[in-house]
Amino acid sequence: MSFLSPLFFAALGAIAIPILVHLIQRERKRVVHFPSLMFLQRIPYQSVRRRRIRHWLLLAMRVTAIALLVLAFARPFFPQGALSAAAAGGAREVVILLDQSASMGYGDHWQRARDAAHAVVAGLGPGDQATLVLFARIAEENMRATSDRARLDAAIDAASVGSDSTRFGPALKLADSILARSSLKRKEAVLISDFQKSGWGSAEDARFPEGITLTTTPVASETTNLSVPSVTFARSAFSGQERVTVTAGVSNRSAQPVTNVPVVLSVDGLELETKSATVALAASTPVTFAPFTAAEANVRGFVRAGSDLLPADNTFHFVVSPSAPVSIAIVETGDRADASLYLTKALGIGTTPAFQVDVVQTARATPAIFDRRSVVILNDTALPTVAGGGALKRFVERGGGVLVVSGDRSAWPADVDELMPGRLGAPVDRITGRSATLGRLDRSHEIFEPFKAPRSGDFQSAHIFRYRSFTPDPASRVLANYDDGAVAAAERRTGAGRVIVWTTTLDQSWTDLGTKPIYLPLVHQLVSYLARYEQTPSWLTVGQVVDLASMAATIRGERIVVSPSGQRTTQAADSPGLLELTEQGIYEVRAGGTPTGRPLSIAVNIDPSEADLAPLDPAELVASVTGHATQMAADGAAPEPLSREDHEKQQALWRYLLFGGLLLLAAETVISNRLSQKEKFL
Repeated sequence: MSFLSPLFFAALGAIAIPILVHLIQRERKRVVHFPSLMFLQRIPYQSVRRRRIRHWLLLAMRVTAIALLVLAFARPFFPQGALSAAAAGGAREVVILLDQSASMGYGDHWQRARDAAHAVVAGLGPGDQATLVLFARIAEENMRATSDRARLDAAIDAASVGSDSTRFGPALKLADSILARSSLKRKEAVLISDFQKSGWGSAEDARFPEGITLTTTPVASETTNLSVPSVTFARSAFSGQERVTVTAGVSNRSAQPVTNVPVVLSVDGLELETKSATVALAASTPVTFAPFTAAEANVRGFVRAGSDLLPADNTFHFVVSPSAPVSIAIVETGDRADASLYLTKALGIGTTPAFQVDVVQTARATPAIFDRRSVVILNDTALPTVAGGGALKRFVERGGGVLVVSGDRSAWPADVDELMPGRLGAPVDRITGRSATLGRLDRSHEIFEPFKAPRSGDFQSAHIFRYRSFTPDPASRVLANYDDGAVAAAERRTGAGRVIVWTTTLDQSWTDLGTKPIYLPLVHQLVSYLARYEQTPSWLTVGQVVDLASMAATIRGERIVVSPSGQRTTQAADSPGLLELTEQGIYEVRAGGTPTGRPLSIAVNIDPSEADLAPLDPAELVASVTGHATQMAADGAAPEPLSREDHEKQQALWRYLLFGGLLLLAAETVISNRLSQKEKFL
């Protein structure tokens, strides 16, 4: 206990007054005179009992009352800590929320955060207990509620900065859940973080009920940072090999421009090129390197720009492999030389993916048409004979795609009806009067999803002069309709494959769609979807989950996964194959028992939002969570401790002491009066 005015303790000398009163003899009021003794010397009757105290209770009450009054004027208070907790209403349940996201690796932020966590542990009283929660994008209880300071300190020391992004919502919700289970009356959450603005959004629904206190401890000191948030690739062919040109974006989030920053491109452990870059303040600039040859799969590389206090975002990892073209067979009747001109020209443009197109006449089609093909396009032709006997069904069930482009000659036999989305009818002429246009599009479908955004493609500008009527099967999905409601496109899935019927032509014979800007992306979307083409990502982000069973389909048996830090895990052949990416760098996946050869590589980078160190006002977060803001220190420093005067003002113990002293004096008055009246009759 401390005191604001300890000089008042000098008044404790007044305690001697009631003691002296009790020790000094008082004469009785009734005096009886004897004449015969009038010349004798007067001696006090009770002089021999002068130092005896008869009313101990009365003396104790008087002494205690004076002591309480002196203590009240001395203005006592309990300093912050265990006694303060006891004075304020009992033991505390504390949840320490320690941010371990990638941005906490900036400079000494992590060490400052751990020091702040240790300070919270040091302030725990004997009856207090604390829970340590480590959080980034998700939150996890690292140390359950305990009063053991040594265990809490050890857990804090063992924690380390991760590679994940910052999200405050999950941590605050977990703290609310932990505190709700506690039986202690005082509940507090202490949030220790650099308080990135990107970690808190308006959609967060973390709310604390009344009675829970949220204390914030910011550790950020600067927001200067240089990063490489992304890279892009341009592919080209040279001497039968694929060349890859890497362009890296370098972002400067500093308060001043940076000049002559070395930007390094490294591929398979070799530094291929270093360039200097100058980046204006709060800006980004592209850096393009000379192309290199991607001769084999899983070529690993990275781009590094300069060095600063947050090295994690100065490096961007990637993996590239030679492009695998989508193999397509276009089947046509062959009576017109330009029957598939528009389709072949459209599919010949573009490299992501690249399309390898073979045009086959219906009469010359052989069973090899289905070998190593991803998509077969029946361009205004009847089903070739080689597709019968279950050949087409087997092709589709294995994952092949079929696009039926309808015209006058389109037809298929009844034995493949179960593969088709419905039945073709007679042609419908819209030559006279107003031509047909594409009306409703199922923009939730993968084919039309890229055209959701405004000005992403005007389908209604195309004129359709003829189309085949179509009756969809109940098991099919209608993808598009004309303005009169007739079906323009429908899909049916069988096994792993897909069949789409387009009820008009994709050349100039029935429509002018081939002359519209929308034609090229539409054809690419149709074929890519039927081929089930998914571009292999050159990198992923920390926190994503990958399916190794499909990504590493060529690996038979068990899979050995090596993380960037060197940790090895083994997945059984029949396991789901899910892998959560928790580290930045390159993951390697190998088949069990085959340590040689180039492994499957997965590049993982931190979330680009972690490079944005712009701070959030902690008081804003506290107000959103609790409904009221707490006093915060300026300049983002840790909150200053309360002064002695503030502690005393909050506790106001003098009021209780003054009230107790006055109560004792009142009781003493009553008791002393009764004793006086009793002694009158003795």
